[in-house]
Amino acid sequence: MNREGATVTNAIPHLDCLYWVNRDSYLPQGSRGLKAVTRAKLGFDPIEVDPEEMLPMAQSEPRRMAAYSVSDAVSTYYLFKKYIHPFIYSLCTIIPLAPDDVLRKGSGTLCEVLLMVQAYKKHVVFPNKMEQVRERFHNGHLIDSETYIGGRVEALQSGVFRSDIPLQ
Repeated sequence: MNREGATVTNAIPHLDCLYWVNRDSYLPQGSRGLKAVTRAKLGFDPIEVDPEEMLPMAQSEPRRMAAYSVSDAVSTYYLFKKYIHPFIYSLCTIIPLAPDDVLRKGSGTLCEVLLMVQAYKKHVVFPNKMEQVRERFHNGHLIDSETYIGGRVEALQSGVFRSDIPLQ
């Protein structure tokens, strides 16, 4: 078991769609629920039921409630098959980590691992890491923290692309 309570092993990957949605889907913060992701990425509207109506519906209309449950399962399955599975296993071909680690690590850690792979191929024992300067001053005043605000990354198409494979 890991910190989140999920059982993870190298033999059986536990690929949670939510990790991919939060890190790699490039959807706005408020549009990362299953219904919104299904609309944005798969292009269809799943069945929606108001949480307050679920119990009465389960008692009075069990077939409709079952259709709601199946709709969520189908959405999750197609999201996984179309985006998450190819994306994670493509990254696993260039990053020497298990699928669970590739899915759960941050993009900075994945970049660092990829850098280490390339350094190893070039026979660099250990590439230099940037070390943060403890104290910085501006016009004689101690700077408490430095941050950059305003950067934005946009992706026109998700996936891993290589120059030797033609784009469809």
